[in-house]
Parts: sequence; structure tokens; C-alpha cells
Amino acid sequence: MSFYRLQLYCIVFVLTCVGCRKAAFDEYYGRPEWLASPIYQQLDSMGDFKSFLYCIELAGYTNTLGSAGSWTVFAPTDVAFAQFMDEQGIGSLDDINKTLAEKIVRMSMAYDGERVEKLNDYFSQQGWLPGFAYRRRAVYYDFVEEETTTDGKTRMIVSTNRQPDAGYVATDNNNKHLTYFFNAYMDTRGLGAADYNVFYPESQYTGLNIGGAQIDPKRHNIIAENGYIHVVDKVLAPEQSIDQYLRGKEQYSAFKEILDFFATYSYNQNVSQRYAVLSGRKDSVFTKGYTALGMSLNNENYAKEDFNDAQVNNNSVTVPTNEAVRDFSKRVLLKYYPSGTTIQDVFYSNSSILVEFINSHFYQTQLWPSRFDTERNSLNEAPKISRANIKEAKMLSNGAFYGVDACQSANVFQSVYGNVLLDPKYNLMQTALERFGLNLTLKIPTLRYMLVMVSDLELNRIGFEYDPYNTTDPIRYNGAPGTPKMREVIQNQIIPLENYPIPDLSGSGLLEAFSGEYLIYDNNRLSSSGTLTQTTANEQRVRIDSTNIGTALSGPLNGIAVYSARAMLSSEVHAGNFLKSLGAEEATSPYFRFFSYLKNTDMWSESDGVIKGVELGLNYTLVIPNNEAIDEAIANGDLPAVPNPTSVLDIEKTKRFIQYHIVRNTFAIDGKKTGAFETLCKDIEGTILSITITQNQTNSLQIRDNANQVTSADVTNSNRLGQRLLVHSLNGYLQNGI
Repeated sequence: MSFYRLQLYCIVFVLTCVGCRKAAFDEYYGRPEWLASPIYQQLDSMGDFKSFLYCIELAGYTNTLGSAGSWTVFAPTDVAFAQFMDEQGIGSLDDINKTLAEKIVRMSMAYDGERVEKLNDYFSQQGWLPGFAYRRRAVYYDFVEEETTTDGKTRMIVSTNRQPDAGYVATDNNNKHLTYFFNAYMDTRGLGAADYNVFYPESQYTGLNIGGAQIDPKRHNIIAENGYIHVVDKVLAPEQSIDQYLRGKEQYSAFKEILDFFATYSYNQNVSQRYAVLSGRKDSVFTKGYTALGMSLNNENYAKEDFNDAQVNNNSVTVPTNEAVRDFSKRVLLKYYPSGTTIQDVFYSNSSILVEFINSHFYQTQLWPSRFDTERNSLNEAPKISRANIKEAKMLSNGAFYGVDACQSANVFQSVYGNVLLDPKYNLMQTALERFGLNLTLKIPTLRYMLVMVSDLELNRIGFEYDPYNTTDPIRYNGAPGTPKMREVIQNQIIPLENYPIPDLSGSGLLEAFSGEYLIYDNNRLSSSGTLTQTTANEQRVRIDSTNIGTALSGPLNGIAVYSARAMLSSEVHAGNFLKSLGAEEATSPYFRFFSYLKNTDMWSESDGVIKGVELGLNYTLVIPNNEAIDEAIANGDLPAVPNPTSVLDIEKTKRFIQYHIVRNTFAIDGKKTGAFETLCKDIEGTILSITITQNQTNSLQIRDNANQVTSADVTNSNRLGQRLLVHSLNGYLQNGI
């Protein structure tokens, strides 16, 4: 055999082997004949998607939908396209530009190929949760857009992709979402056609809807090599975000004007560079967001607490018309401001008012029409308007939008705190209440209070001033940080009413403040331990100028606001000196004998009148046996015969006797507090001894002691107010049982 023939045989052999291997490779790895065609090819073969295919090609998505990948495509028929073009005034396909084609195609595509049945499942961090989802992230997203400012200028913006104060994530495109309405989701939640048709009155609810379109019941779940096709009867063009929608609606401009005060614009270098590359323009691009509010109206991502949480929830807004906003502003927001004040003035002087107003119109959940009258807003408050107020409803890309003809009213405007918040004469009091978190309690409708209003002028008079440069402690007291003193003053003005009725201030009685201090009211005058130390009668008993119980939208529903010229202050006199001021050093005083024993113990400090064990800043009640009761205690051997004993046993007996008559916490003879109270006295094992109030009425008090004996109070010489202190006189004495 010649060399050339041998070489030929070898070549043939090699080619044969290679051919066999390729056939085996193709058989094993090649595309199966039974595999469905890609989405693009299938649409092409069906024959009634020419318009959609034209847009796919124009948008540059032929390869994307004609090869590998995983997509869910909601494909509009040619009939659907004809209807869309007629509605939009588009004469022919040639009039559709690349930008519109991209919007249509990308809004018709959702990530991951899913059957209709699977779209109701929520893809959470924990895996698939069946039946929770009704939204999907579309491929489409807005990038840079032009916004016109109120003065007619323009700027380039990109929308924030997180909720307020959560920043902007450069890797998140802020994709818009598709909302669908399937029986599998709606039926289990008591929803149906009535809810759907509020948003889409021109569409028929079939339980297989996506936006305003119907999914063809016979042409869905069409499997393709790269996903699923679901045929729809309408073109799914991108919906606007709430922020975008409001820009073009003059009837809501008053509400939008308030929103704009909270809009923020920060230069975005990364997006500016990308925009320059893509557009050839060198405009500065700003990230638009919102601060201080409960929602960013241009964020498409819901809360992003879970990567896909927008699949299972949505934001909602109720936006009042201009007439409603102006009416509410006049009656409520500007109620205490001088004529000529604008909403912008309110924003710069006290933006908290507008934050409460705006947030009362936000819902951090999907607000369905059938639940409009019951769903709680972002402030967790029940609605103040009803379905009858709805004038317009739309399911926008990032939330349910309701145009309404009346304003929501935040609870705070109807609470006792509303009198402080809305009135600029009480800004310093507002600052203090917010500083200590007490404003949160005062605006809860179910918690009732009497609030003594203290103006800026009065707080300035007693030594407080606002320091705008100190962000940690903005209130100063006579030039020094004023937090402890201010907290005491503010707490003295807050009187929890609990379940008791609003007091008739024209009568008389006692009220316990948040601080534990007690106030006396008598014939429309107020007194505190601090006012009672003043020199003139008018300063001791402060006249009540007016009160505000109010009605809906105009005043407090959870109590009463009391206006007077002076604050209810605490006394600066220590407990021992307070007893002196009550005449305890005079033999005719019911406190005389008890005081004689007290000042001869080591509990007494002559220099400042402090009683050892009575700590500053805490509350105490002194229940003092009268002179006859002290004689009885001596006769029974519970006190030594003289107030200055010398034996260790008698000294200790005297001290324990006194300690057992000093009670931790305060209680007045006012018909309210009963039960056990600790004293300063301890037994030999260190256990704190208590007394028990068995009866408390407005004109009587009975106390049971450790020996199970009951002693009554001398009401005439009781209810004396001291520095975080009440003094009562007893007709008997309390036996500690030691």
C-alpha cells in the first residue's frame, strides 16, 4: 500500500470517528425536537401578534425573547394594539417610536417564566409562600426624567428607590410593578369585582385580570423554551408613579405643594455619568426623594425589608382636592396663626404640623375600596373619610391612588396635644414634649388628659429659652442645660384623667399630675406646691382664663386643655421646712408632737430641712398622727415619753415610728387610690413594711397598719401640697408591728 493511500485511509477513518462522535454529542446535548420554540418565534407563528412583534424588534428585544432566558410575557394581540393606538391617537405602527416600543415591551415582561397559577405565590427569603402575591416586578423602569420646578425651570432627576431616609441604592433600577387580580388571591381575602372595578371601571372583572386587561382563559400558560406566554386583550403600557401622576393634576396642586416642601434633591454623580454616556448630555442629575414623611411617592420598591416584598403589598394614598385642602388649612392648620399666614410659613416655623397632616393621608399597605372605611393609615389611625368621598381611583405603578373631596384629620389635631402643636405661642412647650416623648402619649385618643397650657412667654419668664444650635438639648434653663428642670415643669402640666370624667373646674378638688405632684382646683383657679409658696394671692391661686374641650376637627377629644397665665411649678422647699411652713413648730398645730420627735432624730437636717430617706425627685406622702394620737402611742409604749430619748432602743423605736409614717408615692384624699403602699420602715430582716388604704373617698380616708388596726384621717388638716409631697393628718397612729 502506498504512503498516500495509507494517509487517505487514515483521514477517512478519523472523519468517520469524528462524525460518529458529533452524532452522539448532538443526540445527547442537542436541542430536543419536542422542546417548544422561544417566545419570539412562538408569537411569530401564532399570526395575531404582528404589532407586538414590531415593537419587540424596534425595542431591540428580538434576541432577548428569541433565545435563552426565563421570562413571563403578557402578549397583547393585534386587536388589543389597534384599540391602544386608537385611544392614544397613533395612526400607524410607523408612528410608534423606539422609546414607546421599549415601554410597551418591557412593561409586558416580568422576570422568571411563571405559569399563571404560580404568580400568586410569594418568592420570599424563606422560599415560596403560596397564595400571598398579587404583584410582579416588570422589566421596565424609568431612568432619568425631566421635572419642571415651581418657578418654571427644569432639572434632571432620578427617583429614589427606597422609602424616606433610607438612601438610594445604585444597583437597584427601581423597576415598576404589574398588579394582577386573580380569583385565587381575591376570593380568599373577600375581594372581587367591586374592588377591581373601582380602579378599572371600563374593564370587566374575570378573576384573571392584569391591570385593566384580561388574560385570555384559553391562551395562557403557553410554554416556551425561555418562559411562558399569557395572551392579554390590552396593551400594558407603564403606569405612572404617584409622584409622576400628581405632577400633572392641577386639582391636587394644593396637596402637592405641601408634599414638595419635603422633597429632597441630592446630586447623583454615578447616574449623572451614566446619563452623559447614554444621552450625550452633560446635565447634572439629582436623586429625588422625600424626608420626614411616611412614604417616598416615587419609590417603586415598597419597603424592601424583603427583596420581593412588593409582590405582597403596596402603598396607598388619599389625596384631597384643592378645595378640601384650603378649607382644612383655614379651619385647622392655620387656626391659631395671624391672618396672611401661608402653609409655607407653617412649614418653616413648625413642619411637624404638616408631617402629621400628610401622613394621615398615607397608607403603608394596599387600601382596597371595600376596606376604605376601616383600613388604618400610616399613623395607625382609623379613617376620617368614607367611600362616599372618593372622586377618583387608580392603581398606579407604586400604589393605590384615591382622589377625595375631604381631608383626613390626624388624631393629633383633635387631641389635647393639638392645642400645643397648632398654636405658635406654645412652640417651646411643643419642643419639650417632643424632646421627652410625651407628645406620643398625649395624642392617643383612648388616653385622656387635662393639659395645662404654658406659653413661650411664661417659660421664658421662669428661666427657659430655646437654643437652636444645640441639637441634643435645645432647651436651656437660666443659661445651663435645662433637661431635668424642664422635664419636671412639663410633667406638672400633664394630668392623666384615666376613666374619670373631665373635672368641673368651677368646683373644687385635687388632680395628680404626670410627675406625681398634685394640683388643687377651686372656683376656676389652680394651685400647685410651687404656686402656693408665692407671696401674693393671685400667684398662689392662678386664674383659669379658658378651657378647650372641643369637637371633632377643632379641639381635643381625649381631654381638656386649660389656659392660664402661670405654669404649675413644684415647690423648692424641702419636706422638713415644708412642715415648718405648715406651723409644725407651734403647739397648736396637729403636726407639732410628731415634728418634735422628727427633729430629734438623725433623719433631720436643720440646715436645709431635708428629711433623710425622702429623696429629691421622688414622691412621698407623710401621714402624721395628730397630737392626741402621739399621746396614745406613748401610752401604748410605741414611742418613748420624751422626743429626745437617750437609749439606743428608744432612739431606734422613734426612728422606725417616724419611718412607718412616711409613705413612698403620693395619694390624696380624693376617692381614687387604694391598696398597699410601701413605707420607709424596714423590719429587723430588712423587709420593707407597708400600709394599706382600705377606704378613700373625697371626704374620708382609712388606713390599715401592720398590726391590722385601722386609722382614719383628719381631712380638715390633710391634702397639704409640698415638693412632690402630700401631708395628711391622722386621728390615730400606725403600728409597725416590730
